[in-house]
Amino acid sequence: MNIYRDLLAVDETALQRMRGLISDGRSKDRGELYYRPDVELVMGEIERVRTRLDHWLGLVDRLS
Repeated sequence: MNIYRDLLAVDETALQRMRGLISDGRSKDRGELYYRPDVELVMGEIERVRTRLDHWLGLVDRLS
């Protein structure tokens, strides 16, 4: 479970950084369209990791 928590933290940090680049103007040349595929990829990964973490948390809860 700790591994999934760590993966989730890394993915959420990456997503925050990408959104920061999009919104702060440092990436005017590239813009949101440039980063959109990466943002969608990371969001999908976050959902997959959350699903797996929820599975393990539920399993541990049922066993205890």
